[in-house]
Amino acid sequence: MLKEQLTYVQKEVSDACVRGNRNHADVTLIAVSKTKPVSTLQEAYDLGVRVFGENKVQELVDKYEA
Repeated sequence: MLKEQLTYVQKEVSDACVRGNRNHADVTLIAVSKTKPVSTLQEAYDLGVRVFGENKVQELVDKYEA
């Protein structure tokens, strides 16, 4: 399911870049890891996601090493 969601979001970003006449390479997709388990983050990482956003330091510390 995550793969399909990621594909959908990537297409939406790509389409928005075309509409806005922006270079897709200038846009960074940030995956929000708030309240998500490490297993989901690992799945996203395995799908190519490399930038994650976390708003609580405590959660980041728990997830960072994984």
